[in-house]
Amino acid sequence: MTPDTIYDYFKILEDDSISFTYRGSFNNSILSMATELIKNNMDEEHSKLKNKLSFLMIESFQNIAKYADTKTEENEASNLPAESENEFFMTRNVGNSFYIVSANLIDNNKVDMVREKLETVNRSDKKELNTLFKTILTNKQLNDQGGAGLGFIEMVRKTKGPLPFDFVKINDEKSMFFMQIKLSNPKIEQKGRDVELDDAKVIHRLVTKEKILMMHKGSFSHEAVGPVLKMIEDNMQSMKLRKQKKVYHFLVEILQNISKHAYVLNDDRDGIFLIGLDGGFFNIGTGNYIANSHVENLKNQIDQVNSLDNDALNDLYRKYLREGRDTESGSAGLGIIDLARETTEDIAYKFTPLNDTYSFFSLTVKL
Repeated sequence: MTPDTIYDYFKILEDDSISFTYRGSFNNSILSMATELIKNNMDEEHSKLKNKLSFLMIESFQNIAKYADTKTEENEASNLPAESENEFFMTRNVGNSFYIVSANLIDNNKVDMVREKLETVNRSDKKELNTLFKTILTNKQLNDQGGAGLGFIEMVRKTKGPLPFDFVKINDEKSMFFMQIKLSNPKIEQKGRDVELDDAKVIHRLVTKEKILMMHKGSFSHEAVGPVLKMIEDNMQSMKLRKQKKVYHFLVEILQNISKHAYVLNDDRDGIFLIGLDGGFFNIGTGNYIANSHVENLKNQIDQVNSLDNDALNDLYRKYLREGRDTESGSAGLGIIDLARETTEDIAYKFTPLNDTYSFFSLTVKL
């Protein structure tokens, strides 16, 4: 993960009012975090979709649980490529529509069965779906095959549209199963581009390559940062994040920095943050707009702390605690010093000029 890749992700998600991406093992805690994060950040005009969106997110998670290949010693020995070993979930709001994407590894001997079920529900009208739903219930087909079919039916009934899906073959035994759900408010005029399933496949490929565990793009106002931090804190154990206190401390410093200093564009402090795990080290990246008038001062702060060794950083940190300092002069602020004291490498950063008024500031730390 580098400052350049942070900006690349932000550009990919530029049209998203809010998005949440997760790659890894799924459980109820992750589901709770994802649903609450999206619901708490929905605009008022979309408030009537909250319950339906939560239902569809739950159904999508359950679909992964029913069809995801479980890791076994046999699978470990099969030498599957890294990009197909993790489950993937993404929710995004683009224009007036919400998209829910799931991806998981599936046995090839299940592909035809799942494809048949999806093709059946996708070509059925409302009456046919109701009949199919009742038939499955009447026949008590609540096993792996029949029960999963109920989930697909409910998704189509709730969204009133087909479910785009695809299977990407990995090898003779496994494929990646991608599926997308689209939810729109029929009473609101639709605007913005449609998101295709291929878009999600690109994002899946990128976050896997960068070993990203979680990515969130959206508002980083003071009101939005609090719930995000609380959800991360509550779910760190389920995400198997070691060094929990240090990671959380970093997130507090970085997200509060965005919420305080990010350039306000269209009445919002838009930003992105990512958490990755690679080789036993955690990579944390953030990006946000910044006023060009603040660039030189912030650059000087980071360059200053990057030039100091640990002893000098600790001395400077204690001095700031005793005396307090005005950071407008170019001296490093307490938060920047604190970050530099704990990172295993220099703080990496980049300012990407966008116009005469503001730039995009991306930063990554490793711990």
